[in-house]
Formats: sequence, C-alpha cells, structure tokens
Amino acid sequence: MKLSHIFFITLGLLSCTASLPTLVPSAEESSARIVNGFAVDISQVPYQASLRGRTITGWSHICGAVVISTRALATAAHCGVNFVNQPSSVVAAVGTSQRNSGGTTYTISRFIIHELYSNTTLEHDISVAITVQNMVFGLNVAPVTIAPLGMTVPTNAEALVTGFGATAYGSVASSMLLAAQVKIVDQTSCVQSYLRFTAITSGMICAIGSNPSRDACQGDSGGPLVYNNRLVGIVSFGEGCADINYPGVYTRVSAYESWIYQKLTGI
Repeated sequence: MKLSHIFFITLGLLSCTASLPTLVPSAEESSARIVNGFAVDISQVPYQASLRGRTITGWSHICGAVVISTRALATAAHCGVNFVNQPSSVVAAVGTSQRNSGGTTYTISRFIIHELYSNTTLEHDISVAITVQNMVFGLNVAPVTIAPLGMTVPTNAEALVTGFGATAYGSVASSMLLAAQVKIVDQTSCVQSYLRFTAITSGMICAIGSNPSRDACQGDSGGPLVYNNRLVGIVSFGEGCADINYPGVYTRVSAYESWIYQKLTGI
C-alpha cells in the first residue's frame, strides 16, 4: 500500500511519516467536501477530535481521532506509531469545527498501538491515545459509544464519516470540519476491489458514497465512522479518494472492543 493512499498527513519536521445525526447541508455548504461532503458543526459530532503535531510555527493537524472516555481517544495505529517515544509532541484538540484553531487542547501522554499492527498491510490499524488531563465534557465534547463485539452493520447501511482531511485526492485540506454519508460495502466486494493491493480482513469494514462519490481522504485517518450512534469504523486507508471502484477502508471497531476496554483499564 502506497503511503500516499493512507489517509493521514505527513508534517515537515515531524517523523509522522438505523439512525444518523440530522445533518443537512445548506446551499452554500453543499460544495464543500470531505470528499463531496458538507460542513458540520462540532456540536453535532462532539466525539470528533484532531491530533495536532508540533511544527516550527505552532501546531498543525495530523490525523483525526475519536473521544471514547475522559482521558482516551481512539485513532489509527499509523497515526500514533511514530510518536510512541515522543507522545507529548502531539496534542488532541476537541470541541472545535476548525482544523487548526479553537477548542481545547490536551497533551498526549501515551500512544498505545495494537500489538499486531502491520505498517505493511495495515492490519490491526488501531491505537488509543491517552491524555495527560481529563477532558471536560459538554455540548461540544462528548464520547461516542463503541460498537460491541459481534455487531453487524448491514450492507448498504448509511454511516457518517467526519474529518478535517483533503477535499480531493492530492488536494488541499479543509479548514473546517466536514461530514459525508457513506454506505457500507459488501465485504466480499471490498476484498475483490483490493486484491492487487492488500488483503481486506475481518478486522476491516469498507464504505463509499455514490452520486456523487463520497469518501474520506488524506488527513481523515483515525477519524470516526458512525452508524446507529455507535463507532463502527476508524478511517484507515484507500486507493485514491472517492473512487467508486475502491471503497474507503476502516478498522472494524467491534472486532477490537475488548482490546480497547482492556487498554482503558487503570488509566
């Protein structure tokens, strides 16, 4: 899998190599994209967070993340693996609809990477980021419910993906939080789509929107895919962005429910 097809941002000077919320785009928002999504206020998706890395000029968005408890966020393993030895060089920004400003930031004290994570195949692409201080919950900051083990998301079910990533493959990132409704793709079909790239495993779930194509993109990695008010996926990778032939691939959160709660014990 080419690095450019992993949905996260590399910063210079950092080694980083069913029911949905009622989200109706206004006329002026409808041209915005996650790809081909719409602007959304953080109060509608208060679990959305941004991981920001330190640069010479300040802090800049690297990856998405998802609030799951007062001191923990779920994200992709590939978002945190290069910061295991320098976690304090990353902060979690919560409670903001702006990519690089607003909200409240919390310093990360530790990244817990799944023990079987592969940076070649992107299997087990999940990690937990622990904050130094408790996050303060309110209207704009709240945890999402984790999909339970064994939860099935029906093919063609609509789910919501949100993030601060690029508006098109290879394009610039969005300055505001964007959302897109995507449909869950049949697992067998997704396996076939990626045969020449990598294996789609049972720990992955695929989704894409159509007419027009809607998808996550670079900078959305680690962000949430939510179905029926539960976190069912974490943005992981894809071939290009919003290519109907290559659905976006997400870490299947229900497969890691027990792993997540094990890591939250005692923090």
